[in-house]
Amino acid sequence: MSASSATSPGRLARAASSTSPVEPPTRIPLEIVDAPTQRRYALAGVLMIQAMKIHDFFFTPSWPPLLKWIFIDALWISLLPLLRIPRLTFKLSSRILLILIFALFNTAIFANYHVSITLTSFLPKSFLGFGDEGREISTAERHVRIQDLVDRGGHLIGQHTVRLSPISTAELNPSRVSYCLSPPHNEVLVPILLNNSRPTTIQYSISALGKKSAKHTLTLNSREITKLDKEFREHYHIMQVSSSSVDDSEPYDDEYENDEYDINSHKYQAKRIQDQTNPHASHRRLLSSQQQQFYQLPLQSTQSITHLRINRPGTIRLERLISDKAGVRIIPNEVMVVECPTAEFQKADINRKECSGVTRELFIQAKGVTPLKVKWHREINGKRENFVIEGIEGSPEVSNVPVAEDVKVPIKLSLDAVGKHRYFIDSLVDGLGNVFDPSMLPQTSLTSRSVEVISRSSATFKNCGSGKTVSLFKGSEARLSLALNGNSDVRQPRIAQPQAFDNVKSVTIQYEPSIGSKKAAFVKQYDYQKGKNDQLMDIAVSNQGVYTILGVQGDHCSGDVLSPESCRVVERPEPTADVDLRSIHECSGDVGVKASLVLHGSPPFTIYYTEQRNKEPLKRLHRIVPSARDEIILQPESSGTYTYEFTHISDKNYNQIPLKGDGLGITQVVHPLASAEFVKHHGGAAAGRKQILNSCSGSEVDVDVDLRGIAPWTLEFQVVSPSGTRVFTVPNLTNSRSRVSVEIPKDVDAEGGTFQVDLVSIVDANGCKRSLSVPGISVNVQRVKPTAKFYSNDGLRKVTILQGNSAELPLRLTGEPPWQISYRVDNDSQVKTTHLRSPNGQLQVKESGVYELVNVHDAHCPGSVVSNESKYTVEWVQKPAIQFTEKSGILAKNNSLVRKPVCEGEEDWAELRLHGRPPFQISYIYSADLENSERTRDLVTFNSIQNAARIPLRTLKGGHHRYHIAGVGDASYPIPREAQSSSTAVGVPIVRGRYLEQSVLVRPSAHFKSTTRVSHCLNDAFVPTSRDTDEALVVLRGHPPFHLTLSIKNLATNEDAKQSVTIYSTEWRVDLPHYRFSSVGPTLVTIESVKDSSPCEEAQVDLTKRSIWVDVAETAAIVPFDRRQEFCIGEVMSFQLEGTPPWTIRYTFNNRITDAKSKSPKFSRVAEEPGVFKILSIAHQQNQCQTVVRDVEMTVKPIPSARVSNGKRVIQDIREGDQAEIVFDLVGTPPFTFTYQRTELPGPGTKGKALKVMESHTVSGVTTKEYSIFSAQEGTWTVTFISDRYCRYPPNPPDNSIEKA
Repeated sequence: MSASSATSPGRLARAASSTSPVEPPTRIPLEIVDAPTQRRYALAGVLMIQAMKIHDFFFTPSWPPLLKWIFIDALWISLLPLLRIPRLTFKLSSRILLILIFALFNTAIFANYHVSITLTSFLPKSFLGFGDEGREISTAERHVRIQDLVDRGGHLIGQHTVRLSPISTAELNPSRVSYCLSPPHNEVLVPILLNNSRPTTIQYSISALGKKSAKHTLTLNSREITKLDKEFREHYHIMQVSSSSVDDSEPYDDEYENDEYDINSHKYQAKRIQDQTNPHASHRRLLSSQQQQFYQLPLQSTQSITHLRINRPGTIRLERLISDKAGVRIIPNEVMVVECPTAEFQKADINRKECSGVTRELFIQAKGVTPLKVKWHREINGKRENFVIEGIEGSPEVSNVPVAEDVKVPIKLSLDAVGKHRYFIDSLVDGLGNVFDPSMLPQTSLTSRSVEVISRSSATFKNCGSGKTVSLFKGSEARLSLALNGNSDVRQPRIAQPQAFDNVKSVTIQYEPSIGSKKAAFVKQYDYQKGKNDQLMDIAVSNQGVYTILGVQGDHCSGDVLSPESCRVVERPEPTADVDLRSIHECSGDVGVKASLVLHGSPPFTIYYTEQRNKEPLKRLHRIVPSARDEIILQPESSGTYTYEFTHISDKNYNQIPLKGDGLGITQVVHPLASAEFVKHHGGAAAGRKQILNSCSGSEVDVDVDLRGIAPWTLEFQVVSPSGTRVFTVPNLTNSRSRVSVEIPKDVDAEGGTFQVDLVSIVDANGCKRSLSVPGISVNVQRVKPTAKFYSNDGLRKVTILQGNSAELPLRLTGEPPWQISYRVDNDSQVKTTHLRSPNGQLQVKESGVYELVNVHDAHCPGSVVSNESKYTVEWVQKPAIQFTEKSGILAKNNSLVRKPVCEGEEDWAELRLHGRPPFQISYIYSADLENSERTRDLVTFNSIQNAARIPLRTLKGGHHRYHIAGVGDASYPIPREAQSSSTAVGVPIVRGRYLEQSVLVRPSAHFKSTTRVSHCLNDAFVPTSRDTDEALVVLRGHPPFHLTLSIKNLATNEDAKQSVTIYSTEWRVDLPHYRFSSVGPTLVTIESVKDSSPCEEAQVDLTKRSIWVDVAETAAIVPFDRRQEFCIGEVMSFQLEGTPPWTIRYTFNNRITDAKSKSPKFSRVAEEPGVFKILSIAHQQNQCQTVVRDVEMTVKPIPSARVSNGKRVIQDIREGDQAEIVFDLVGTPPFTFTYQRTELPGPGTKGKALKVMESHTVSGVTTKEYSIFSAQEGTWTVTFISDRYCRYPPNPPDNSIEKA
């Protein structure tokens, strides 16, 4: 059976491996970076950490690397499992074990031990901070381990293993499973089970199926065998089966090491889905369940598996197998390979959409070796039914030949239920047991078929039928709405799920005209055009009559006609109007028109008419009439010739239909009746329906009247007062707006009060008199004038306020509110105005000055100001002031006071003079430029209860100091909080002398910048030995020039010399060329005194920095411990140093000059490579007092090496009676002496134990560089010792009597 048609789920695993749990997905998806690449990256990280660790081992010998690398290793081991890389997700116990192993490894590298007879003899030096045991400084000036130098490169490498070969067998298809060929690969790999053999040549034959024919013999060489094994691992979902029988030299792919797949696991299923969807993964194939069971079987230690590639049907037999061992016995067996069975639905059997109620036939096209067995199922709206068809036979002619045949299997389908019908092929089994499983292939329509069964389309009239008609208007079309697919007015039964309908393609409609109509009947097909609403269809008709739906056609089948299927269209008549126009006549003549209307149509109506006066432009008017009858009164107010005409009518169905017929217009000369009414007075206000006028003075009041009609007019008035009523007439009024003076009744005029004025009647030029009933006028007569004055209970009318505050000046007002007050300040010409509503109101002001009232006006009348109470004085409280006194300093041009300089530490202060109301708050800004280029700035605030205060001046640090008065506050004007917390002046008046400046002089001082001991040689002048250090560097503080006195005292001779110098800078390196060191030993140099250009005394400094020590020493020497001239790599060359530490030793090794430092009198170096080591010179006292060395020279020789079988691990299988040759290669300077041995072969009981040495031999005096022996015995040959003329390996134990430097 083909690998691509595997069906049964199984577990594909490496042989002899246990079932592993389902692993969670990796952090980095395998589609982006596969598992082997992730493991390689993780290994690269481990190697990078070890490389950095080696760098620290050689170049950072102190203790921190131990703790650092323990932490880094533990962090890496803890974080690595979080990535969930396959086979790198360690358990907690494994992680702890790995951390302990790496910690022990780091301790072995970095934790070295100090050899001394003390309590700390057995403590690691990494915790004590000293040197490290086993590590020496090499000629390359780096720390190395002698053992690493000796073992570097491998001096005893290689081994030769001889084995006696056992019996070998080979069996083709040991599990007796079936195989078949399937596209697109059309090939299969058949396994061969090998025992104790590694084939170099495989010979097999292929015979045709069903008849006896000549067999074709094929041969595979070792390269093709290896390629097939690798292809099997790469192309199939199973990894390496067994590695126990694979030799170390066999090709190996680490991608498949220890991999295992559970086809039921998430990992396996995800991989299968990936292969199905990834076009580049088509080469990955699956195994059948029987094949999986074979690969699940554990292999013995001597067994292995190889494969044959078969790409055509036939019977395969294994003919011959050649191995690199003894002959291989072939177990007889053969395997039959046929075409894999396939099955798919035949194309174009049924449509994707079918209407309900139809019957269709579906065919399965099957191919395979008969008899066949098909399993399929169907799903109708999610409900599944399974079916099996067995015993499917093909042509009788080929029934006895195992050849694949094409067979067509019919399936009857009844499409009754509406919904989704789906049909699936589940499997196909041929006569040999090969299974076709579509689920293991990519999703395709060939093994499944889907049909959507839909309801038939339908149509019915919407909003028409059952007594409902459609209106048709003249000159236009009516639209008939058809509801499609159940969207009708009739209430439908409720359905659990919405049904899918066939799309309506066309509707056939029959037309029958109305009785008496001349239109002909017809039948027409209307095509459906899909619009915004796919369930409605509109049809435009222009004739009245009955329209009937005859049929509906859908995209897939004919539809149903639902009720109501008929609709009647009725034509509606246009509206009309009967108009009766009559003139309205009164005393003066025609005064208007009355129109009586009778309307025909569908209400509501709108009647349109025009009006034209004389030759003025035409006015178009309209009126809405809700019923069939109406009456319109047209009575203009102005006289003239008027023409009225009714033009159009609109009803519910038609718009602006022209009116036809006579009597629709009328023309008349209109003389309107006379009328009059009061004009609203500009100073009055409405009170109910009457107007109110106010009179402040005079015996009359003027009223304005609007007049209409024919002039001139005679107007009759009536005056009503508390004392009585008076009627008077005003004749000959000619203007349409006239002003009439009305006399105020005497009793009201004298005391004030209210009276009424009304219009009684009007007479026009024709003598027509008309009574008037219009709102009158109420006149309010006021005889008391309003007044205004300032109020004060003590008569002073004066107030004092703080600047920025406001004052409220009390007023007393008479009259009617509101009042308008006008005032001015300090006799200013500008007059200000304010409005008040209270008679005891207040005038709010902020500025100081004399406020004077100018005039007052109440709600009705102007008034007067009380002259002797018209003024009010507002004054400000004076703000505080501050300044430095004249004695504080000398006034400069910038208004600052300059105070005389003082020395550092001297107390000083400045006096202030204050004006205001105590207590005071003083704020000033202090800033300074100090002598070390430091700048400081600060805001200081303090209080004072007196009019004089002192500011303490800051004199602790030298520099230029400034004091700026930022603000002052008193009891009335405190300093704002924001000004107290900021460094800028806020609202402070600038006064003369607001700055004070003072210079503070720095006291002179001198000290040594570094107290490090200085080294000089005997008889050297006291001059600088280096300009790059701080040795003997004097730092001076003050104002140059400086006068410095030094004391130089030699403790050995007790001589004390005084030296004085003048210095013009702030740093001076001791330079006394006239003074020479005359004796060996320590010399004390002390600063006695220092003075600068200022009058200030010397500052006190730290006495420990006033002196330094000078060590005067003799010349240095070096003597070797061992007078040998030849040394081996890894041996220590030790020397004794004479002089005063530290020493500087210059030497050359292989023409490379090196300067080494040593603080110990013992100096040693170990050679990393062959060469010549020579001491050139030695110096001490900071590389001074140098001595040239001429007779110290050593030669370093390489360590000899021995290689078995050219340094490789060779495994040689021989037959009984044969011999194997073991070759030893010797490297070094002859003659050689070496020891070799033979150990037993590893067996089941030797795991974890030392192998037994079967024999050991030592060979001396070998002058050649190659030596060989022959043996017929089993075992492993290795070299354990070698020496040449100068060196040996392993070397002699080191001599610990010499302590390392």
